[in-house]
Amino acid sequence: MDDPDLAAAKAALRDELLAARRAMTEDERGAGRAAVRGAVLARVDASCVAAYVPLRTEPGSVELLSALLDRGVRVLVPITRPDRDLEWATWSGSGIGPSLGLAAIAEAGVVLVPALAVARTDGARLGRGGGSYDRALRRVATDAVVAALLFDGEVREELPHGPLDRPVQAAVTPAGWTRVGNVDFPSGG
Repeated sequence: MDDPDLAAAKAALRDELLAARRAMTEDERGAGRAAVRGAVLARVDASCVAAYVPLRTEPGSVELLSALLDRGVRVLVPITRPDRDLEWATWSGSGIGPSLGLAAIAEAGVVLVPALAVARTDGARLGRGGGSYDRALRRVATDAVVAALLFDGEVREELPHGPLDRPVQAAVTPAGWTRVGNVDFPSGG
């Protein structure tokens, strides 16, 4: 559990970032999603990708999931358990299949995660505060590329983070891929 000052700093930043996303017009959001989709499709060549079905204000898209399927990629999406951990299931284009369990994320060569922001300096990822992805990312294969999908302005120099927060290796924004932290992309991403 985060210390109270860290938790407060994260909560204030989440409020700021969520307000900025809510202030975006549907056209701005749609253009950002299309550009992120194009950037992902231009780089990803993995046979299995773990991604997510986005919330209304998130930069991921069902169109991205469909485009990956159209390329023959196996797409895994999360199912949130009561304890907030994530099981994984295959995305069919029309829905989610049965659970493949917690460890299925290890099959993915690329893991696309939601985030509100990512730190350029160390890859710290600010999510919505449930810790679901921090737990799931501990099970990712060591050679997988982990990238957060973001809108412009959501890559920050630094972010508040604690010892349980798992970093990412890249941010994908409408401008393209940005390596974050001091880690290289493994092959396959």
